[in-house]
Amino acid sequence: MTKDLVFIASGGRTGTQFLGDRLSEVIADCHSEHEPDLALGLSRQTMRRIGRFGFWHMVAGRALGLTGVRVTGHKLLTGAITEEVAFRRIRRARDGWHHSIPQGLVVESYSRWWMFAGRIRRIWPGAKTVGVIRDPRDWIGSWLRHRPAIHQRDIWFWFPVGALTPAAVGDTEWADRWDGLAQFGRLAWDWRTAYGTLDRAADAGEVRMYRFEDIFGPDPGHIADLVAYVADHGERRYAVGDLGGFTSETRNASRGPRRSWPDWPDADAHLLDAMCGPLMRKYGYGTEPEWTAKVAAGAGA
Repeated sequence: MTKDLVFIASGGRTGTQFLGDRLSEVIADCHSEHEPDLALGLSRQTMRRIGRFGFWHMVAGRALGLTGVRVTGHKLLTGAITEEVAFRRIRRARDGWHHSIPQGLVVESYSRWWMFAGRIRRIWPGAKTVGVIRDPRDWIGSWLRHRPAIHQRDIWFWFPVGALTPAAVGDTEWADRWDGLAQFGRLAWDWRTAYGTLDRAADAGEVRMYRFEDIFGPDPGHIADLVAYVADHGERRYAVGDLGGFTSETRNASRGPRRSWPDWPDADAHLLDAMCGPLMRKYGYGTEPEWTAKVAAGAGA
């Protein structure tokens, strides 16, 4: 049986783990999983995943920078490999797993699928991509609470391809300023890059975008629309169960003290708006008069 495939992509810190864990509970004949090939230390889950994907994909290839969605996407975006090579590697990594699953609908949530936004249907014809966007003012804070060392000496510095940078992807507007940006500015660029890619793919009809604040908000219509979109594959429409209380549980939430944007330095607000302002406002973020005033004050900071 041909599988129906759905990929949920974001910049991270947007509830994709929750969606990956829960969608198979409310959609019939659906297998949904978050980061199915993620190594979780020396655990039984890691051993099962090595058995599922193989030692090369999970361990040796990762160490050499030759396998994995993040590594392959990084090399594709930086021009280190062609689309043909990238697509072949991605199919090789996932096709066997897809076909081993007994359910007809396979949903994979993993933030790094944003790197393939606009291309996934050329890898797997008929596949769908859902993008989940979050207000960058909250998103940056969530990342800093979740991984305080991000863009300092965090985990990605120890992997072969490292972190994505403006110079690597040809973003000449910010490449010259990259070395002078602190964590905040680099995270702002991460948001701009991931969601700019997803937004362009959405404009081309390749991605259906949802706001984090809506699908996890009080109006159940937004999560109902997302679930219906995931379950509808033309001639095959998978039955959807009761969604009551679907988003009432929190999983993998960031910890640590929260700092809201009114407490930010004005210069940070101005920098974020310079990088992300147009895309923020397209999705309804950064329209408050107080934010506008803070951005203006930051121009002279």
